[in-house]
Amino acid sequence: MHRQILQSGVDRTRIKPAAGGHAAACAPRLFSPARSHPTSRAGSCDKRSVATRSQPENQFDVDTGSAEQLPTELGPRLDDMLPDSLADAVSQAADATAAAINGGISRCQVEIHLPEFWDPISGPIFPNKGDQERFWRMTRRFVEALAQQTGASSVKAVYADAGISAMLTHHWGDKTFAVDSLNARRPVSPEDELVVICCPDPFAAEECQRTVRQVAEQDEAAGGVERPVVLFNQRLSSGDVGIGLNARRLRETFLKRFNVTYSLRPVGEVGTVFRRYPGLWMVFVEEPDLPGRYRMVKEQPSRPAGEALDEIIMQALDPAAAAAAAGDGQPQQKGLLDSIGSTMAS
Repeated sequence: MHRQILQSGVDRTRIKPAAGGHAAACAPRLFSPARSHPTSRAGSCDKRSVATRSQPENQFDVDTGSAEQLPTELGPRLDDMLPDSLADAVSQAADATAAAINGGISRCQVEIHLPEFWDPISGPIFPNKGDQERFWRMTRRFVEALAQQTGASSVKAVYADAGISAMLTHHWGDKTFAVDSLNARRPVSPEDELVVICCPDPFAAEECQRTVRQVAEQDEAAGGVERPVVLFNQRLSSGDVGIGLNARRLRETFLKRFNVTYSLRPVGEVGTVFRRYPGLWMVFVEEPDLPGRYRMVKEQPSRPAGEALDEIIMQALDPAAAAAAAGDGQPQQKGLLDSIGSTMAS
């Protein structure tokens, strides 16, 4: 069965990664640069084909995600809801955010934090040739897909600084949306029906908040409903800038007004925290007996983070150790948590 990716005229075969080397901290395995063994749905039956190897050059492509396939049957699983590729993650994010906007939610936030492109402390990273181009193209695909799904005809993508805005305007001559920067005095206008603020960093935190206020002020002056504003891969607070009181103020007074409509965030190298509007937050970990597949170990209405997330992961990976720690009333052994890597806090 084929599903339509939200790019005009492009079909993709749904594939689910399954085997291979060390996963890259997020599901599915297709995101691992080392290897991946996807599965695909054949015909109208509910069975998957597990492939032995994906094409590495396509696994982080915003537009494609292909794989050679070998037949092995698997039944329907909860981890089928996880994206098959970067292109699929962008498509899912646009679908979920459009559903929220069409349902009346005007402040949305999207998080696609793949470890190959994203560091929890420093934000976007581009270790390989072409990574920066793919990273920015990801924002373009999201904006285009979201505009199509919401029916907005006047769309503004606002980037962190004027240099990025000028570069993308130059390279994307065929784009269907306007581009501006948070540095501009008036980055948004009353004519913009949909505003997507792309990848704002800690240095742009004040300008980001100012831009959102401008949208609200323009809507209030016009006497109309609030226009949607979407934060895409924001990093307004980080480990090296704005941590502490400023970060708490951001969360309490600004970010709490944004509904996280889509989130794909790594948990060390063992799984992912996932949310797709209107669903609940879920924690997935790798299946030890089914390489490349993931099991859902927790589902809850609020984002799992910090020590609570550590406890969920420890319980899933080593229930005996988690029970012993709980019985002793002692904090969890740091060794195990270190072994799975640092977790992503909200």
